[in-house]
Amino acid sequence: MKKITTLLLLLVCIAFSCERDDICPEDTPTTPRLIVEFRDITLTDNTKNVPGLRIEDFDDDTRTLDEDHSITSEDQMLLPLNTNANETKYRVYRDYENDEDVITGNSDVITITYETSEIYVSRACGYKTIFENVVLTITPETGSDNWMLFAAPENDNQSVINEDEIHYTIRH
Repeated sequence: MKKITTLLLLLVCIAFSCERDDICPEDTPTTPRLIVEFRDITLTDNTKNVPGLRIEDFDDDTRTLDEDHSITSEDQMLLPLNTNANETKYRVYRDYENDEDVITGNSDVITITYETSEIYVSRACGYKTIFENVVLTITPETGSDNWMLFAAPENDNQSVINEDEIHYTIRH
């Protein structure tokens, strides 16, 4: 009888000490994207829309960041950074048009360099990558005008830890 009682007590303790299988809630912050806001070059406190904005992966122009994924608007970009490298590049167009596979528009290249580190979120969500010492540089494409004139971080030693604030501003 003692063995059965001990066994039942052990089973009850195990059953109540186990946690339910965690599911990572959708609102849990995961690896953040770099938020870039476009501002007027003369009135630096005013946001300024970019007509015909298009953002392409630098190495694969068929991969674009589009409005369907809430990654771009006319005055802001949310750029995912590569967690397996220390650099990400995008080609950013102003006045982009594609007329029968003839692409027109003014493009500049954004190069983002950074250091990565992982922080633990929870057992269900695992780890998220944060980006430290983020530096954004602008290079005009060959044969096009530099429409992005100035990029400035919002903080010294800019880090991308969450998506609650603007990380960089680009003036044009």
